Amino acid sequence: MDNRKKIVIYDSNMKRLAYLDKAFDISYTTKRNALWTASFKLPTADHKNEYCKPYHYAELFDNGQRVELFRIMPTRQEKGSSNTITYNCEHVLATLMDSVLFKYHQIGNIGAYTTQVLRYIIDHQIVKHWRLGRVEFARQFEYKWENENLLAALFSVPQPFTEAYEWTYDTTSYPWTINLVKSDTVPSCEIRYRKNMQSITKIVDPTNLVTRLYCLGYGEGDNQLNIQNINGGKAYLEVDSPYGIKEAIFVDRRYEDENSLKAAGQALLNEVSVPYISYTVDAIDISQKSESEYDRFLAGKLVHVIDQEDGLEFNAYITETTKTIGEATPKVTIANKEKDLAGSISELQERARINETYSQGATNLMQIAYADNADKTHPAKLKVYIPAEMVRINKLILQFQLEPFRAFSKATGGGGSSSDTTSGGGGYADSTDSGGGSYDSTDSGGGGYDTTGVDSYTGSSYGGHNHGIWPGTYLAIWGGVDENGNVVSDGYVEWVKSGNHDHRVEIPNHRHDFSIPDHYHSFSIPSHSHRFSIPEHTHTIEQGIFEGSTAKKVTIKVDDRNVPVAGNEINIAPYLATSDGGKITRNAWHEIEITPDALTRIIANVFIQLFVNSRGEGDY
Repeated sequence: MDNRKKIVIYDSNMKRLAYLDKAFDISYTTKRNALWTASFKLPTADHKNEYCKPYHYAELFDNGQRVELFRIMPTRQEKGSSNTITYNCEHVLATLMDSVLFKYHQIGNIGAYTTQVLRYIIDHQIVKHWRLGRVEFARQFEYKWENENLLAALFSVPQPFTEAYEWTYDTTSYPWTINLVKSDTVPSCEIRYRKNMQSITKIVDPTNLVTRLYCLGYGEGDNQLNIQNINGGKAYLEVDSPYGIKEAIFVDRRYEDENSLKAAGQALLNEVSVPYISYTVDAIDISQKSESEYDRFLAGKLVHVIDQEDGLEFNAYITETTKTIGEATPKVTIANKEKDLAGSISELQERARINETYSQGATNLMQIAYADNADKTHPAKLKVYIPAEMVRINKLILQFQLEPFRAFSKATGGGGSSSDTTSGGGGYADSTDSGGGSYDSTDSGGGGYDTTGVDSYTGSSYGGHNHGIWPGTYLAIWGGVDENGNVVSDGYVEWVKSGNHDHRVEIPNHRHDFSIPDHYHSFSIPSHSHRFSIPEHTHTIEQGIFEGSTAKKVTIKVDDRNVPVAGNEINIAPYLATSDGGKITRNAWHEIEITPDALTRIIANVFIQLFVNSRGEGDY
């Protein structure tokens, strides 16, 4: 490269357009972890002004050494004695401001490391100017942005780091590369009195000293995020200092994670807890003669400063370098910290004011009502949904009471029908055994009765008769008494036909006894079925409110966790299912189960005091 060609111009597609050999008053400022700037002038009459359009790129060289790549932004034309056009430039890192994170974005925390966060930002470029290079940090902080440009989001990533860091760039090839590396721990350049130091001015500024820093993040009022839960109950960070206690409040509403908020607060406290000490050095750039990078002053380098006459020797980072090309004496600012990072508290308050553009939220009250019958096998079940927008839960109270079981009618209608019973198979069966026994009949009154008339035979002597004896037959007799009461001697009689006659029989009053032996009867039932008919009909519904039993006690579970029941108002927040971070699970349903010891009616309310953010895609 010809040393006279100090600036090369490229178009927006990195096509080389021209060498600016007539450029003059070329200067640049390098800053540690901030945008570099540059400027140059051209005579109005130089035809190469046509190439110096806004958003074209300018590559600067300082005595043949490449400085960096810048893009042209505002211009100022001066007419008169000078007849010049001044071009102001910013480092091409500013191209990241051309793209934004529209609306709400969240990434990081457990499992998401610094590299993933940075790549997430880089990937949102509309034009892929930059790619991610080396990342020497592996932190797991949570980040949230809303309507933020990519450069601001990128620079916010290492702010919570307690370890010194540095952004570095490689713009020699396209797409350009950005790196996040650890700052040097060994000096890479030296400023020594009577070698390359002409003068040095020391400034000690304790104006913005802070030794106790309160940290506040997302939210408002009592619901604003703080660090008490992870900081031993203290909402502030503190360091021992000979200057005593100097309090300040750090507010950055971008932080919604308490660990990230604490880390950012600690990094800031490390900076502001010691006085700002800076040195402004007029140094001689001897790198052109020595051809050594050790003698070149660029922002971000760790420099070793030696002034033996004043007994001064220390290491510090170059925070800013301003140099005019062609001059040998750059102005170098060396400090124990970046002034803009340490900042003043007023600057912090300004940051807080700017952060008001981030969507916040409000404290709300929510009540979920429930009323239904329940028993031992059918518990009352209340479901509560906790959305992701519910940032904090202040209270979660269950209130309940037991009332008599309640119904609203007593009967229902029936249509009637005909139906057959199931078939029976029939069969044989024995009756039960009978023991038998002796029994008397009913009494009979007796009386006299005539027999029917028959042919009769009469004996010759006494006129007696005998049935069935052939007439003329002689029968022997042995004494006796005749019908008249006379004694009859032994002898023979002849039986003759007695003619028609009847006999009178006298039956006295009497009864008969009879006996039944032990026995049983067998019977047979054939296969059969019975048919019955139910006519169409209705039952009258008795409408009204009918109350029954009331339970005496209940058992309660929340997300399958048993809850001690002491009274009718219970704080159930400790029993809801939680995530790995110990917070009540968001984007999830939670179930409350109330089981009574008897049929009863349960009236319940879940009362929630919560803080929600005002984010959402809809406009309904």
